[in-house]
Amino acid sequence: MEENTRVLNVLVAGHAQHGKSSLIEAVVGKFPDNLDFELNHGTTVSLKVIQFYLKKKKLNLNFLDSPGHADFKAGIALGLEFADILVLVISGSEGFQARTYWLLEKALQKEIPIIVAATKMDLNSASIEKIKRELITLGHEKIPIIKTSAKKLTGIEELIDKISIYVKIRENIKGDLEFLILGFDFKKGIGDLINIGVLSGTIRPRWISDKVKIRHIFSLKGASLKKAVEGNIVQIALNLAPTYELGTVYNDGKFLSPRLGKFLSEIQPRKEFFISISESAKFKTAIDVLEDIKKIFPNFDYYIEKNTICILVLGDLQFEFLKERLEDLIEFKIIGSKIKGIITINKASKGRYKSAQVRIVPRVKKTLTVIRDGKEEKELYDIIGASAAYDAFHLDGLHVTVFSGKNEDDIAQAIAHAIEKVKIIKVHPQQEVIVKIENYHDIFSLIEKYNIEILHQTQTKSFFLQINNEYFEDFFNSLMKISKGQADINLFKFDQEDKILSIDPGTRHFGFCLLERGELPSLWYINLKKNIEESRTHNISKKQITKELDIFLGNEKELINKIFIGNGPGSKFMIDYLIEFFNIPCENYECVITDFNAKPKQNGAAEPNNLQFKKPDIFLVDEFKTTKEALFHLQQGKLVNEVKSKGFVDHAIAALLIAKKGIKGEVINIEKKPLKVLQDYIIENYAGSYSFGTIHNIRSIDDIIPGVYLRVKDASRLDSNLNNGDIIAFIGFGEGYNSIHASNLSGNRIIVKFQGNVKTKRDFFKILAPVKEKN
Repeated sequence: MEENTRVLNVLVAGHAQHGKSSLIEAVVGKFPDNLDFELNHGTTVSLKVIQFYLKKKKLNLNFLDSPGHADFKAGIALGLEFADILVLVISGSEGFQARTYWLLEKALQKEIPIIVAATKMDLNSASIEKIKRELITLGHEKIPIIKTSAKKLTGIEELIDKISIYVKIRENIKGDLEFLILGFDFKKGIGDLINIGVLSGTIRPRWISDKVKIRHIFSLKGASLKKAVEGNIVQIALNLAPTYELGTVYNDGKFLSPRLGKFLSEIQPRKEFFISISESAKFKTAIDVLEDIKKIFPNFDYYIEKNTICILVLGDLQFEFLKERLEDLIEFKIIGSKIKGIITINKASKGRYKSAQVRIVPRVKKTLTVIRDGKEEKELYDIIGASAAYDAFHLDGLHVTVFSGKNEDDIAQAIAHAIEKVKIIKVHPQQEVIVKIENYHDIFSLIEKYNIEILHQTQTKSFFLQINNEYFEDFFNSLMKISKGQADINLFKFDQEDKILSIDPGTRHFGFCLLERGELPSLWYINLKKNIEESRTHNISKKQITKELDIFLGNEKELINKIFIGNGPGSKFMIDYLIEFFNIPCENYECVITDFNAKPKQNGAAEPNNLQFKKPDIFLVDEFKTTKEALFHLQQGKLVNEVKSKGFVDHAIAALLIAKKGIKGEVINIEKKPLKVLQDYIIENYAGSYSFGTIHNIRSIDDIIPGVYLRVKDASRLDSNLNNGDIIAFIGFGEGYNSIHASNLSGNRIIVKFQGNVKTKRDFFKILAPVKEKN
């Protein structure tokens, strides 16, 4: 494959049932779906690559056909990580849908060019006018729209011509090798294959790390290749069985988990299903099936508790796919399901270990963030060390600040020590509604009966209550009965289009809450080094807040359209800071809204350069405390309920109360000590590397004593019948270190010889990993 190969990677994506796969079939003459589940349900579940060569333009098009259903949207996120251009498929008869908005937003974040393919234009109800109107509303009227019909094969040539305009110049062919794992395959006579997209550099058969070698490279059609360059999608065979997740990125000799960043890290399982299997042989079969499914689509997981397999999925349809696969081979019983919570720590903590000093902070958002104090760029081993501890405890949310640390094992151990000091909690989604009750005062018996929380009580005996959906109907019926129908009841719900930041300002301590569309509220807090009453430290304080808010808000910063600030002792300082942080045009605090009956002021004249995002409005609200907890009310101690300001009131109540209430959730009891959990994880995933070798107290082969178990990492460099993953018990070395005397787990003595090109003292830990000492 020549370096000047012209290739374009085209992600075809859109809402479910909008005609993505049919459109690809119309272009390439082949229907991409091939799994029984896909053909039976008419739903794509995995990302697929279909190659199409344009002879007249000498251009190779890699079409990435992605799922449309929300349960499989991780496949879309995977495609976005490698796409050069997005063909956004929108049904001409249905227009914009939930997945359409998400796709548009993510593609814009990555600055991926977009073409809209309006499908099903042969239908009488089809029109591109509503698509045009929505793009204009969103400020993207310049995105081209091509009318197509897969059924009548219209618009296909025009679409291909438009796509081919966006040929990307490959500038990193001679750069460092980086590639993305897009899928898995198997080739008879070769074994397991990995489908990769080359992000930069050139890939050849060679060693790419101390233990991983690329043995073969193949095109997707099976042809043997000597190399592949940036932009190409090829298959590679390694010297060991691949255990990497979909979305894993290879960079600088390391394989980086997709859970560390980018879009895949944002998509997390939200439901748990529990299945019981009685026979041990069938139990193992189920595990094998689940491991195979991990190679089909990302972002599902499982864990084992005694005889129960707990399966974590994005939703019911994803579980239905798993269920059908399992039913083909074994019998099992579904014994329950529930909404998955978010696992994090319950408060901030610090930890030290050798060269490392860290601080960890709970995150109620499904993400891991890592920074190195005092540096703009964190070290790679910061990320690896943090992710080792993060994965070992099965956390969903965590922030790590690394103050010092020379390697990943020190950092991982420091985080483990920090976790030992606090509790791990699971935060469940709050399936609740906010209710305002008037014209009835004696409701305390119902509050106690239905476990209702009083959010606010006005001087005129109006109550704002937070009620679980599960109990709402019973509460409503009881209230109507005992009040003889006289009670007035109003339900408050959130405007899904708003992104709201609420702030509880102090003089050193600041609490933040980000209320997002239908998601759990994400909480954050900052403890300043100096009190803001000391004006000479304001610049230092602002830098600290900026650093933390950049981590907390990330890409959400520009999407925030309302800010609520409690009228606390630090409110003036915070308002000054926010005007600067969000670059809000404002003189003499005219941009701050205190009158909730008034309409929001416009932020100055029209902004230059047609900026996509509008500056947020700032609302200042009073606060006071009750004996129950910190509660808020609006200006002049009243909750204004006029139509014009109703939206402001709803959000003020919800955002500010949620921010002040803090993190709630159940405590998870850890059966093993955190350090032991971390050690087990590292032994399984990292044992034998020099950085993690210290966890076994083995720094060289001279430290290996009889009774130590060794796991085979690279059987290809042994002259024996052992396979990767096999465990042996060390007895001693043969003469000249050219062999090992050992026993297998059955107790039979064996002699394991090294291949002739192996230098034992140099290569030992690349071939064998110490697991644990024999008791």
